[in-house]
Amino acid sequence: MKLIHADSKELEAKLQAYLDADAKYKAAYDYTKRRFDEATHLTAHNWAHCYRDTLNAIVIGEAEGADMSIALPATTMHDIGFLYGATGKTHGALGADKLAEYLGEGGIEYPEDMIQKMADCLRTHKGSMHNEKPETLEAKVVADADLVEKFGPIGVYQYIRTFTEFNYSLEIILERGASMKTLSLETETGKRLAEPGRQFVMDFFTQLREAVEPYGTDGQAEHGR
Repeated sequence: MKLIHADSKELEAKLQAYLDADAKYKAAYDYTKRRFDEATHLTAHNWAHCYRDTLNAIVIGEAEGADMSIALPATTMHDIGFLYGATGKTHGALGADKLAEYLGEGGIEYPEDMIQKMADCLRTHKGSMHNEKPETLEAKVVADADLVEKFGPIGVYQYIRTFTEFNYSLEIILERGASMKTLSLETETGKRLAEPGRQFVMDFFTQLREAVEPYGTDGQAEHGR
């Protein structure tokens, strides 16, 4: 099941064209790759995830007519909060608050108004997963580029890596799986891309719940001695 119906070489060529045309973005992209490559403790929120989201943003952003000079770098940097010790709940806000500092650390100069626009994207990039409401088109593109990763086979793959990174209990994993029913995307393109993969993920978690039922509390309950 493919949610993004595009050739990898075509998307890579588009990304390279954006990097070649925008020196500031090229610097931010290279710096972000280096920072995440060094952060080996991030097994899910790693460079591979940032890269896939960036390609998602190209597909969604171009279709929606977004300002790609904002949407693309914001997507590439959307998880920098984790580089500053944030949790799953706080990384969007912390990343937004730290964005100017992060760019400064990398010697990357963006105008203040562009930094603010990108920070707004980072702050609400979890969208419906965290009951956040992106306001600008670019923020909606960033949120959808990230959320598409939660659907279909890659969604299951990324869920597993995330649960490992955060050392979630089985109970929390099953609760997160149930939330797939209510996740909503912000753009028409995002909805069109993600929806075919919703049932796949829901079916996986339904089957997981059935499979673990014989094991009850997964050994976490206290037993008499």
